[in-house]
Amino acid sequence: MFVDADFAGTWHKEFVQLRECVLSRTGFIITFCGCPIQCGSKLQSEIALSTTEAEYIALSTAIRELLPLHRILWDLILHSPLKPLFPTCTGKLPPSTIYEDNASCITLAQYDYQHKPRTKHISLKYHHFWDHLQQGSIRIEKVASASKWADIFTKPLTPVAHERLRLAMCGW
Repeated sequence: MFVDADFAGTWHKEFVQLRECVLSRTGFIITFCGCPIQCGSKLQSEIALSTTEAEYIALSTAIRELLPLHRILWDLILHSPLKPLFPTCTGKLPPSTIYEDNASCITLAQYDYQHKPRTKHISLKYHHFWDHLQQGSIRIEKVASASKWADIFTKPLTPVAHERLRLAMCGW
């Protein structure tokens, strides 16, 4: 899964009184065997106060979409005629990799919220995936911003960047 956030992407000083202008946007794309199977883009429901907070909220939102889908796909493989196509599949659920470009967000996600007094308000609401990280069913990896497919769902891109990401998602 690729996940991204655009921190207060529609903010403009002339419209600062409009709540929608200061909300960040979450974007994600979930892939299976290299093929996109689900994507989403939506405004976050609360105002993030930093890029890290916006990215963390996006990460949490995307993981809520990923976890049920991960389990369903795995059960489908194990209990269907597709199993011969996946000879390495055993009974253990392999981890899903989540690609994130914000190093502070990754650090925040990988440490127990009890040790983060300045971000406890975020962690209490959005750190629902901690057990999955500890059990190894998900892992978060750093990815270069230029390689992140989710950018196409969060911010305006140049035609060249848009085409590059679109082709990458299509396997080109």
